[in-house]
Amino acid sequence: MIRVVIVDDEPFIRFGIKASIDWKKEGLLVTGEFANGAEALEFLQSEPAEILITDIKMPVMDGLQLIRQALAVYPHLKIILVSSHNDFVYVREGLKLGVVDYILKHTLEPEELLQVVRNCRELIVEEEQLQERLQSARDVELLRKRKLYEQELKRFLIDKTDTLFKDHIPGWIEHTYTAVYVTLNRVRAIEEMYGFLHKSIVLEQFMDEFYKRFPLCIALSTAESELFFLIPTGELEVEQLSTIRSKLEQETGASATFGYECGAGSGAIKACFNRSKEACWRGFFEGEGVFPYKQEQPWTSEGAHLPGIVQASPYLNDEQLDEMIERWKAGWIFGGASPAVLKEQANRVLSNLFKHYVDPYLLVESFDRLVKSESLDELCVLLKEQIAELQKQTAEHTDAQPSDNPVDKALEYIRLHYAESLTLQQVADVVHVSKNYFSILFKKTTGHNFIDYVIQLRVQKAKELLADTALKIYEVAEQSGFNDVKYFSKLFKKISGLSPVDYREYYRSNRDDPKRGES
Repeated sequence: MIRVVIVDDEPFIRFGIKASIDWKKEGLLVTGEFANGAEALEFLQSEPAEILITDIKMPVMDGLQLIRQALAVYPHLKIILVSSHNDFVYVREGLKLGVVDYILKHTLEPEELLQVVRNCRELIVEEEQLQERLQSARDVELLRKRKLYEQELKRFLIDKTDTLFKDHIPGWIEHTYTAVYVTLNRVRAIEEMYGFLHKSIVLEQFMDEFYKRFPLCIALSTAESELFFLIPTGELEVEQLSTIRSKLEQETGASATFGYECGAGSGAIKACFNRSKEACWRGFFEGEGVFPYKQEQPWTSEGAHLPGIVQASPYLNDEQLDEMIERWKAGWIFGGASPAVLKEQANRVLSNLFKHYVDPYLLVESFDRLVKSESLDELCVLLKEQIAELQKQTAEHTDAQPSDNPVDKALEYIRLHYAESLTLQQVADVVHVSKNYFSILFKKTTGHNFIDYVIQLRVQKAKELLADTALKIYEVAEQSGFNDVKYFSKLFKKISGLSPVDYREYYRSNRDDPKRGES
């Protein structure tokens, strides 16, 4: 609704103006009536309006004073003057100030007032449409520049080119900035519970939050679960990072570790990128949080090898295994080697122990689990688990027939229950194999992670319901196995390229008019 304020020291004039128009029918709302300019101005300072209808001569503060001060607060305010015959000098002054029109008190007719008010309304609508077009153009230009900056920084940092094209980066890069590296935590749990696409949705939410807070920043996706931000000094106080991290965790249900380093000039970008990433590594040893780069922190490319295990037999007993791994962990508990180096050592252990004994696919999947570990403690636990699991597979190795594959039974169970709450552990229990082994076997057989396969079935069911029923979107979500309609809509669009509403409309229009789908 367009808001209107009426100001006149004569009560019957105020009453006449208000009674002359069906304000609601015209899309207008009278929010205040006042006897002088001072009262009206005090009101306007806390309650904005779009149209001001005011007398000229009033006690305390006259109409011209009110107009000047009101326009200083609301430059786009549309003003209608109510005047007497002998007020022409003041009317002329009002017109100079930007008054839209004026009406004479003694000849005031409802039709005349209505037409003037409608003219104001049309001006307001035109200005709003113009502002929307201008904002849209600004948004398009901002997105174009943002994409250009992202591509150039990616080429420089990820593709490792030697130079930056100055025309493809913002000018503030030559001044001071903060480099922030972000690593998503608990990635394996996210992928197992919600699927691979959910992780990408979470990362997009992280990027959106940074861009909302720091519109001038540059954001990059540097790896499957990692982001990098370059933020100009003045937009970011490093103390804000903890607040941002907490807010994102609350909104997405996902946690992340932040590392940061400050720098200046394009020549320092690569160093700041590497240092913020190294700062992020501290989370691997110290736990989740926000970490500044510490120059005294050494990151060696070689560290002490896992003692004894590399040459050991695959049939280590639990005590030997625990002792060797704990001794190795103790040497790195305060850092000193990058997480990648330590994960490589752990993978080398599995390779040397089992490369001649187990299916190479199972071994590669075990490698992947170790690579996705997010702390030294987790790496050690997973290493023990994978050794135990592969020992079990070695002991049980037989020339099993395809009919013995537990995934066949699992697929049948999933097809019957995909619209219900379904977990990896639940299905593994149904087919009587361990959760980890079932996860590996399922991916080997189907080419998909368990939850991604389930999501595909759910989305396919949703497409059928959207096409063939009149169910509401939230009902489609529920009957397809999704508990959250907003998440369902976001995921559906991510997979199909259309929102559920657009998919239904597109499907039905093409079904009703087959030629339309061919064009």
